[in-house]
Amino acid sequence: MNSMLNIRPMEERVERSSSVWNGVRITLFLLAAMAIGACQPPQDVDLPLTIDGSKTATPIVEPTPEPPPPKTLFVCLNQEPASLYIYNPLYFSGDSSGEADAVLQALYDGPIDIVDYQPEAVILDGLPNLARGEDARLEEVAVHTGELYYNPKTMQPEVLAYGKEYLPSGCAGSDCLLTYTGGEVFMPRMIVEFHLLPGLTWSDGSPLTAQDSVYSFELDRNADTNSIKYLVDRTHSYEALDDDLSVRWTGIPGFIDAEYKTNFWSPLPKHVLESFTPEELLTADAANKDILGWGPYQIDSWSAGQQIVMTPNPYYFRASEGLPKFDRLIFRFLGADGNAAIQQLLTGECDILDESLIPDQALPSLIDLQQSGELSIVDGPGLYLFRMDFNLSPVGQEFDKGLFADARTRQAIAGCIDRESLVQDIFYGLASISNTYLSPDYPAYAGDLDFVAYDVEAAQATLDALGWIDTDGLPETARVAQGVPGVSFGTPLSFSYRTTAGVFNEALAEYIQAELSVCGVEMTIEYEDASTFTAPWPDGPIFGRGFQTVGWAWLDWWTPPCEMFAGREIPSATYENGSNASGFDNLQYNAACEQILLGAPETQTYQDAVLLTQQVFAQEIPAVPLAIPARIMVANTDVCGFDFVSLADSGLWNIESIDSGDGCDSES
Repeated sequence: MNSMLNIRPMEERVERSSSVWNGVRITLFLLAAMAIGACQPPQDVDLPLTIDGSKTATPIVEPTPEPPPPKTLFVCLNQEPASLYIYNPLYFSGDSSGEADAVLQALYDGPIDIVDYQPEAVILDGLPNLARGEDARLEEVAVHTGELYYNPKTMQPEVLAYGKEYLPSGCAGSDCLLTYTGGEVFMPRMIVEFHLLPGLTWSDGSPLTAQDSVYSFELDRNADTNSIKYLVDRTHSYEALDDDLSVRWTGIPGFIDAEYKTNFWSPLPKHVLESFTPEELLTADAANKDILGWGPYQIDSWSAGQQIVMTPNPYYFRASEGLPKFDRLIFRFLGADGNAAIQQLLTGECDILDESLIPDQALPSLIDLQQSGELSIVDGPGLYLFRMDFNLSPVGQEFDKGLFADARTRQAIAGCIDRESLVQDIFYGLASISNTYLSPDYPAYAGDLDFVAYDVEAAQATLDALGWIDTDGLPETARVAQGVPGVSFGTPLSFSYRTTAGVFNEALAEYIQAELSVCGVEMTIEYEDASTFTAPWPDGPIFGRGFQTVGWAWLDWWTPPCEMFAGREIPSATYENGSNASGFDNLQYNAACEQILLGAPETQTYQDAVLLTQQVFAQEIPAVPLAIPARIMVANTDVCGFDFVSLADSGLWNIESIDSGDGCDSES
């Protein structure tokens, strides 16, 4: 409406002040005054004189309207981020890391997003592709004694020495590894290039260049930066090229990285931070709080313990698209009381509740509130696959070591669990089911595999055939072994299930316990301390391989984590950090997993190996995949634009596109 205001200029009013016009205006003025209920009769009006001595009415100036209030989005979080510095342990491993990820979505955009298991360039001009030879290639290099290389046996960077195995050029699996006997040998080395979009700037207007990415790499590899060094340790060099928009990553010999498309270090503002030492950056506000970004918003103020106020970044490279949608973005810190947070959403004090504020036990009430139209549940693919793993290689325990040795026993146990009902009863339908170690959303998921179906009668028949006999005719008591190969006569089909406390973990344990009892399988539940649950070999209750079955959740990822069931990853005195607590060791699976871990991606051999690992898993069932709970945020009903995708760091990963009110009219 502001654009419709028409306040005429004074020059126009002077030109039109003839005596006839004045008489008309006086009459209209008097009639208008009477029409609005003037209490006094008309009086003589002392009008100002014009140039020719006549009088004219005093001009009426229409008031300037008040500007509309800034369009504001309130995002509520559990905790205040301890740090926004990507190399600070408080960020990547602290209690508030999820909240920090949410805030960083507004300050950074990319540089590379993982969307539905595929990397997508954000501030880069495309991504390299090894199969097409686009900015990625393998070169053959000579390696000598004492030089750094990637040991394919230990999967670690090591110094080449006599007797160590290495990956020769042209080899892509464990079947063609060679043993070093001295002299010069040739290995493959990966080289990848990335190109920034031209014209990018930081939120202070300074150019964002390749040097900022190289500076980030130098910080990451510095010994005083207490960051995760996985990729740094496998990097031969990372350098800016002449155009200052391009960088080149070169891996160490023998390291063929399936995730090479993301080997670009997220830029940091060198012009602001280079005056600090790496150690000083761990506490400097310029790195941890008052940070610069290139994303849709910039920090305007930070009130400790209360909120962060942001405004649009005037230099945002997508501003011409009408992004971001809000004049102000405010992150509020509410604490861990999820129920109180839901009330603040209902009263309009929050527009969005982050994942960190949704208590598991609140799902039923949230679903009711959504059905009554009071809020919207925003859900997306889950990050964690809940599994029940069998211990196939127990250590130092008195229970019968052949209890789960036969795959048919494991299949029968799986067939006793109604996973469809589990999803409905425990997760209220907000979960998915997998038949392999991969999510069903994974692009190479083997969805046509024959996995054990829920069928109590078939499961009971299998147990009977194996020699697990119901001797008393009571299904609620445990069957006993009578001729089960490798199991002592009279051994009950009874075992413990270890997990940690928590709404979903406890509900899952009790559900499985009830399901198995119908089949004559007895399961006792033991709750472990979460702080020591995943302690490494030999002391950890799980990785120490002293359990019978375990219920836990494993993080999904965009490259297949096949090593979770690879024989080489069984925790032991020679490999204390192994991830295969089940002790599963299958030659066919191991060979296929080696192809995944050592081979070049985007090849048919690699894809075939991904399929084969899933086939073996579904047949042998070293673990029962139970469910993948959805990730959940909650929003007011007039908020739109969410795109909750697989593996996103936060449900707010596309915060620049989130809108509300009239801006949602065109949303589907």
